[in-house]
Amino acid sequence: MPDVRIKTPNLDSIFAKWKESTARKDKKLMERQFGTKGAIFSLDAISAAEYVNPPALKGAAIYFSVKKTISTSNNKEQNLVPAFRVSRETFYSFKGAKIDKETWKGNEEVPMFETLQAVPCKTCKGNGFVEENCKSCKGTGKIVENLVVLIGAEQKKEKKTFEYPCGECYGKSKLPYPCKECGGHKNFYKYEILPVPFKTVVSGLPILHSSLQTKYEKEIGKELIALIEKVEGIKFNKFDDLTSKAEGSLGYWDKEVSKTVKAAGSDYKKFEKDKETKIESQIYLFPMIQLNCQTKRGKKFEVYSIGSEQNFMIFSNF
Repeated sequence: MPDVRIKTPNLDSIFAKWKESTARKDKKLMERQFGTKGAIFSLDAISAAEYVNPPALKGAAIYFSVKKTISTSNNKEQNLVPAFRVSRETFYSFKGAKIDKETWKGNEEVPMFETLQAVPCKTCKGNGFVEENCKSCKGTGKIVENLVVLIGAEQKKEKKTFEYPCGECYGKSKLPYPCKECGGHKNFYKYEILPVPFKTVVSGLPILHSSLQTKYEKEIGKELIALIEKVEGIKFNKFDDLTSKAEGSLGYWDKEVSKTVKAAGSDYKKFEKDKETKIESQIYLFPMIQLNCQTKRGKKFEVYSIGSEQNFMIFSNF
């Protein structure tokens, strides 16, 4: 491919684009940070010369996107617990939704609410109690006592038996006691620990490396993937071409840019060898500018531009 030189946007253009974009999103915040008490607020009064601290930093951003096939586990584990332990577990329910593995936080195998079900206690057969012989009547259901009866004029003593229903078991001979196994709750509860239903294919996953060492690379990458055709950069089909032409294309070079090119190249080769990953896009080389700014109220923030003077995007932590 022929040599291509790309020109960076100037400081005023970057700041003006940031100013207009931010005012559309939150004009009240802009007024609080830049407005003058008693005066009508105007964006025209906010100038780069006054609020951007020199120097502007030049760098480079390298971008490409990949399609990733995510393998899912087939592991399946089952737990059986007493009733009082169920509330101590954290359950998950996905209702058919597929989850992005890149943004998931937590274990990859979790207890699923839909699998929760009662299992009758084997000891009490789901009754919650077991019956044992009444100790008062010794399992007979009745109390037997001997009476002394005086018979006839002679008042001869005879023993007669007297039976009446046991007051402990109500004449039923057995008493119910809470089952020691299930604690009287009738059931145990089983549930399955299953893999989180991750998306099996994640297409358009942005890979971004920037030499300005911003901690916002993930956020910038997500915005860039949506605007990639509207941001001007130099496209390469092979990373070796980018490596050999990067300095000439940018028109500037430093140690951080060199390190970024190497890191991006290492990532690119790793994805090329990865059987679960396919590189979807060309490789883009973008000029990158960082403006260090401070508002009238003392709030410090950065504004980043990615792209050429013709077409560039901005990102800020304002």
